[in-house]
Amino acid sequence: MGNTNMPMGFTFSMSSNEKAMNNFARMSEEERAQVIQKARNVSSKHEMEKLIQDLGEKEKFF
Repeated sequence: MGNTNMPMGFTFSMSSNEKAMNNFARMSEEERAQVIQKARNVSSKHEMEKLIQDLGEKEKFF
């Protein structure tokens, strides 16, 4: 997979949401890359928190 460096805000926000971390870990490499790309496109702290909240609340993020 190409550049998989996670945005700092994504990593920080996810560290406080165990369910989001677990869901992210269960994703395929392609799905994780899509989530990371979404995180790169976030423009505010609120948007990042919402992304992580959604990731934690949904059994299947997509």
